Amino acid sequence: MKSDTYQINTIHISSKQFFIITILFIVGDAVLYVPALIIKEAGHSMWIVGLLSLCEGILLAFLYAKLGNQLKTNSLMEFLERVSGKWLGKILGGSFLFYIFVDLLLMIYEMGSFMVTIIITETPIEYVIIAFLLVVIIGVRLGLETIVRSAQILFPWFIGLYLLLIFSNVSNATFENLQPLFEKGTYLIIKGNFSIISYTLETVILLFLFPYVTKKEKATQAYIEGVTAGLFLLIVISIFALAVSGFAVLQMQLYPSYMLGQTLQLSFFNHIEVVIAIIWFISLFFKVAICFFVLTQALSEILKVQEYKVLTFPLGMLIFVCSIVFISNNTYLGNFISSTWISYSITYGFLFPLCLLILSWIRSKLRN
Repeated sequence: MKSDTYQINTIHISSKQFFIITILFIVGDAVLYVPALIIKEAGHSMWIVGLLSLCEGILLAFLYAKLGNQLKTNSLMEFLERVSGKWLGKILGGSFLFYIFVDLLLMIYEMGSFMVTIIITETPIEYVIIAFLLVVIIGVRLGLETIVRSAQILFPWFIGLYLLLIFSNVSNATFENLQPLFEKGTYLIIKGNFSIISYTLETVILLFLFPYVTKKEKATQAYIEGVTAGLFLLIVISIFALAVSGFAVLQMQLYPSYMLGQTLQLSFFNHIEVVIAIIWFISLFFKVAICFFVLTQALSEILKVQEYKVLTFPLGMLIFVCSIVFISNNTYLGNFISSTWISYSITYGFLFPLCLLILSWIRSKLRN
């Protein structure tokens, strides 16, 4: 029996779990980096960028859900071969997996860079990346159901810490910091919008999970609501970062949302900035774990490997080496994200699913 058929027939996740995973996937690494990227481009008008990205995210969610519903019980790799032919489907699938691979490199290095820059400054980044990857590999080897159940358990803690951070900063917020509007013009607002939409486009990776959702009719609703809720959390924390610290301070910061905790002084709780780190670790771990699972599972289909788990350690070592070799420092990482990664995400997050829908429509017409 083929491994992909076995996996899809035996792995089941509920619509509620799919909703939770979508939120954590959207927040992911973006909770630390998106506020800095938006503020750099749009300035005080960052909240306008947030509202615009929310509308775009909902439209993208409908596009992905439309494609996801056509998968039914087939994997995305099988769907690619069905609509574009065997060999072209493998080439398209391989290029899409390379997109996921690059995304993993960026997230792994972001995690290591944040840890050695802010928290454990005397630890080599290589050790941090190895420790994190080992945890991810163990989680992926335990299976998708274990990952989503763990997400379901940790999600209330994630939301609780998020609300603690936001409500604790209400008294420190000065919403006059959101003015003046359109200070840098509409062009930079649109340009800043690309910074956050590049993270939203990464949710195209969740198309691989649609066949595993037990109630297909609820998968679309769960996905759209998850994207909307995740973007809303990002927008709120970005607005509060600007309202609390002000534009002059934030434009010099690499992690603006992390400063929300540093500005708080609570009599019963010290070092509350660790809260944002915990929020980030929870969401980042599940985003990386999902991407790693999808990469190993889909690659096992292409290579005709019966058990995807045998690929986890080789891929983990490859990701570790590439993240160290190809990403030299934070400056290179920031330049890559703000330039190359945006166009890369648009290609695979928008043009790729759109072309698949068009090919599927043409196929159905020819068949009729």
